[in-house]
Amino acid sequence: MRMIQLSSVLLLGILGASLGCDSGYVEEPAPGEAVSMPQPQPKPFEARVAEVGVGIKGQSLRDETGVGKIIAQPVSTLFATKEKIAFEILIPQALGIFEASNGRKPESHEEFMEKIIKNQQIALPKLPEGQVYRYHTDDAQLWVEPAPTE
Repeated sequence: MRMIQLSSVLLLGILGASLGCDSGYVEEPAPGEAVSMPQPQPKPFEARVAEVGVGIKGQSLRDETGVGKIIAQPVSTLFATKEKIAFEILIPQALGIFEASNGRKPESHEEFMEKIIKNQQIALPKLPEGQVYRYHTDDAQLWVEPAPTE
Protein backbone atom coordinates (compact mmCIF):
# COMPACT_ATOMS: atom_id res chain seq x y z
CA MET A 1 0.00 0.00 0.00
CA ARG A 2 2.83 2.38 0.90
CA MET A 3 4.49 1.66 -2.45
CA ILE A 4 1.30 2.59 -4.36
CA GLN A 5 1.00 5.92 -2.50
CA LEU A 6 4.65 6.75 -3.15
CA SER A 7 4.26 5.84 -6.84
CA SER A 8 1.16 8.04 -7.12
CA VAL A 9 2.90 11.03 -5.56
CA LEU A 10 5.93 10.54 -7.77
CA LEU A 11 3.74 10.21 -10.88
CA LEU A 12 1.79 13.38 -10.00
CA GLY A 13 5.06 15.24 -9.44
CA ILE A 14 6.45 14.19 -12.81
CA LEU A 15 3.16 14.96 -14.53
CA GLY A 16 2.97 18.40 -12.91
CA ALA A 17 6.54 19.23 -13.87
CA SER A 18 6.01 18.12 -17.46
CA LEU A 19 2.86 20.26 -17.77
CA GLY A 20 4.68 23.35 -16.62
CA CYS A 21 3.25 23.64 -13.12
CA ASP A 22 5.40 25.63 -10.79
CA SER A 23 5.85 25.17 -7.10
CA GLY A 24 4.14 28.44 -6.29
CA TYR A 25 7.35 29.84 -4.81
CA VAL A 26 7.69 33.57 -5.35
CA GLU A 27 10.97 35.26 -4.56
CA GLU A 28 10.50 38.13 -2.12
CA PRO A 29 12.01 41.47 -3.15
CA ALA A 30 14.86 42.83 -1.06
CA PRO A 31 13.87 45.52 1.46
CA GLY A 32 13.55 48.88 -0.32
CA GLU A 33 13.60 47.27 -3.77
CA ALA A 34 10.87 48.44 -6.12
CA VAL A 35 8.48 45.76 -7.25
CA SER A 36 7.45 45.97 -10.89
CA MET A 37 4.56 43.96 -12.19
CA PRO A 38 4.67 42.93 -15.82
CA GLN A 39 2.13 44.95 -17.79
CA PRO A 40 0.04 43.19 -20.40
CA GLN A 41 0.98 44.42 -23.85
CA PRO A 42 -1.96 45.39 -26.07
CA LYS A 43 -2.17 43.43 -29.27
CA PRO A 44 -1.20 45.69 -32.18
CA PHE A 45 -4.21 46.50 -34.32
CA GLU A 46 -3.97 45.54 -37.96
CA ALA A 47 -6.11 47.03 -40.74
CA ARG A 48 -8.92 44.77 -41.92
CA VAL A 49 -12.04 44.87 -44.04
CA ALA A 50 -14.99 46.33 -42.13
CA GLU A 51 -17.08 43.33 -41.08
CA VAL A 52 -19.18 41.99 -38.25
CA GLY A 53 -17.27 42.34 -34.99
CA VAL A 54 -15.40 45.60 -35.61
CA GLY A 55 -17.84 47.78 -33.66
CA ILE A 56 -17.27 48.59 -30.02
CA LYS A 57 -20.83 47.77 -28.94
CA GLY A 58 -21.09 44.27 -27.56
CA GLN A 59 -17.35 43.54 -27.47
CA SER A 60 -17.35 43.20 -23.69
CA LEU A 61 -20.26 40.76 -23.91
CA ARG A 62 -18.55 38.29 -26.23
CA ASP A 63 -16.43 36.69 -23.48
CA GLU A 64 -19.26 36.02 -21.04
CA THR A 65 -19.70 32.47 -19.77
CA GLY A 66 -22.26 30.61 -17.72
CA VAL A 67 -25.34 32.54 -16.65
CA GLY A 68 -23.82 35.80 -17.93
CA LYS A 69 -23.78 34.35 -21.44
CA ILE A 70 -27.51 33.61 -21.24
CA ILE A 71 -28.14 37.29 -20.57
CA ALA A 72 -25.42 38.71 -22.86
CA GLN A 73 -26.00 36.52 -25.93
CA PRO A 74 -29.22 38.18 -27.19
CA VAL A 75 -27.69 41.66 -26.84
CA SER A 76 -24.45 40.57 -28.51
CA THR A 77 -26.48 39.01 -31.34
CA LEU A 78 -28.44 42.25 -31.80
CA PHE A 79 -25.25 44.29 -32.25
CA ALA A 80 -23.77 41.69 -34.62
CA THR A 81 -26.97 41.69 -36.69
CA LYS A 82 -26.92 45.49 -37.02
CA GLU A 83 -23.29 45.33 -38.20
CA LYS A 84 -24.09 42.54 -40.65
CA ILE A 85 -26.96 44.57 -42.14
CA ALA A 86 -24.74 47.64 -42.58
CA PHE A 87 -21.67 45.86 -43.99
CA GLU A 88 -23.26 43.06 -46.00
CA ILE A 89 -26.56 44.55 -47.21
CA LEU A 90 -26.79 48.36 -47.04
CA ILE A 91 -23.28 49.32 -48.19
CA PRO A 92 -23.10 46.83 -51.11
CA GLN A 93 -26.60 47.87 -52.20
CA ALA A 94 -25.72 51.60 -52.04
CA LEU A 95 -22.45 50.95 -53.92
CA GLY A 96 -24.39 49.11 -56.63
CA ILE A 97 -26.85 51.99 -57.01
CA PHE A 98 -24.01 54.54 -57.11
CA GLU A 99 -22.13 52.54 -59.75
CA ALA A 100 -25.26 52.06 -61.88
CA SER A 101 -26.06 55.78 -61.69
CA ASN A 102 -22.53 57.08 -62.26
CA GLY A 103 -20.87 54.33 -64.28
CA ARG A 104 -18.07 54.10 -61.73
CA LYS A 105 -17.30 53.40 -58.09
CA PRO A 106 -16.55 56.25 -55.63
CA GLU A 107 -13.13 57.70 -56.42
CA SER A 108 -12.15 58.76 -52.90
CA HIS A 109 -12.85 58.14 -49.24
CA GLU A 110 -14.57 61.51 -49.00
CA GLU A 111 -16.87 60.76 -51.94
CA PHE A 112 -17.71 57.33 -50.46
CA MET A 113 -18.57 58.83 -47.06
CA GLU A 114 -20.67 61.61 -48.63
CA LYS A 115 -22.49 59.73 -51.43
CA ILE A 116 -22.79 56.28 -49.88
CA ILE A 117 -22.80 56.59 -46.09
CA LYS A 118 -24.29 60.07 -45.55
CA ASN A 119 -26.74 60.20 -48.46
CA GLN A 120 -28.05 56.69 -47.79
CA GLN A 121 -28.14 57.36 -44.02
CA ILE A 122 -26.15 54.22 -43.18
CA ALA A 123 -25.25 54.09 -39.50
CA LEU A 124 -21.73 52.70 -39.24
CA PRO A 125 -20.95 50.97 -35.94
CA LYS A 126 -18.88 53.05 -33.53
CA LEU A 127 -15.28 51.84 -33.52
CA PRO A 128 -12.96 51.40 -30.54
CA GLU A 129 -10.70 54.38 -29.82
CA GLY A 130 -7.71 54.55 -32.13
CA GLN A 131 -9.51 53.04 -35.14
CA VAL A 132 -11.11 54.73 -38.13
CA TYR A 133 -13.03 53.76 -41.25
CA ARG A 134 -11.23 54.20 -44.57
CA TYR A 135 -12.63 53.48 -48.04
CA HIS A 136 -10.09 51.83 -50.34
CA THR A 137 -10.61 52.83 -53.95
CA ASP A 138 -8.42 50.00 -55.31
CA ASP A 139 -10.76 47.24 -54.07
CA ALA A 140 -13.90 49.38 -53.47
CA GLN A 141 -14.19 48.19 -49.87
CA LEU A 142 -14.57 49.86 -46.50
CA TRP A 143 -11.72 49.06 -44.12
CA VAL A 144 -11.03 49.65 -40.43
CA GLU A 145 -7.53 51.03 -39.88
CA PRO A 146 -5.47 52.43 -37.05
CA ALA A 147 -6.16 56.14 -36.61
CA PRO A 148 -3.39 58.32 -38.02
CA THR A 149 -1.05 59.66 -35.36
CA GLU A 150 -0.25 63.32 -35.39
